[in-house]
Amino acid sequence: MCGRFYIEDETMREIERIAKRIDRQMAKSGEVHPSEPALVLRASQDSMVSEVLKWGYEAARKNTLLFNARSETVRQRPMFRYDYETRRCLIPADKFYEWKHIGEKRKEKYEFFAQGEVLYLAGIYHKAPEGDRFTILTREAEGCMAGIHQRMPLILHREDMERWLFSEAEARKLLDSHFADLRRRKSEDGGYQQMSLF
Repeated sequence: MCGRFYIEDETMREIERIAKRIDRQMAKSGEVHPSEPALVLRASQDSMVSEVLKWGYEAARKNTLLFNARSETVRQRPMFRYDYETRRCLIPADKFYEWKHIGEKRKEKYEFFAQGEVLYLAGIYHKAPEGDRFTILTREAEGCMAGIHQRMPLILHREDMERWLFSEAEARKLLDSHFADLRRRKSEDGGYQQMSLF
């Protein structure tokens, strides 16, 4: 699961060097929550461009946001299948957060990051009249995520960016990617707290 991530201004400047076109007007730096606008990278013809999209698909009849989609079923689920085939994106982040249950009403907050490296979270986006939206793909937790939560974001290496964005056949191979460089530490902002996503 990925319900909150963090991006620094310096990382946004790095994205400006990667993308052919940049749109930072509405992009939020710092901690990003579901329903907020965030910078994503996507394919536009033969170029990688950035755009600011809202985080979370609006679910019909549920009055809620779907801010994650399972990588194992994204190719089959009708809500996600077409977007996966034609609208894949990457969400750059310096770190993301997850909470470990340590009691009935207590949770411990952890930060997950790669030392000196930007995390590229695999996602898909959906075109809608009221504005395009993205969701982050997740996979079964492994490595330092194990024991904290059952799910984790699908994280790609920088060298896999173009494979994910420009080729559905290559993207299919990346759906089960492993990211061995991920590290964790207890969050410095209190640690014990209720998780509030909305």
